[in-house]
Amino acid sequence: MGDLTSIGYNGQPLRPPFRPVYPPEPVLVDLTVLFPREPHRTGRYHPHGLQMHKVVKGTLSCWGLCEQGDWWGLVTYDIAYGPKRKAVTHWVPAWTLKRR
Repeated sequence: MGDLTSIGYNGQPLRPPFRPVYPPEPVLVDLTVLFPREPHRTGRYHPHGLQMHKVVKGTLSCWGLCEQGDWWGLVTYDIAYGPKRKAVTHWVPAWTLKRR
């Protein structure tokens, strides 16, 4: 048997997978799509619980390309719980973001 041909990128030059956004851009994050609800759930309302089912304002600081070729945004946004808020920063799929 002969050698198998590589199915990789064939040694071609690659662009960096990260694209910093400077200055950071304001975006909207759809938490309902990012964190879908379980069907037929049996949870109860809690007035100080995490508010995960709305669109929130965020700040996009970097774009990142994943192995499969999809774009993800590094976003910081606040999660409200009762009258308080806590900032979170993580990678979210580009299709859940919208420019403000």
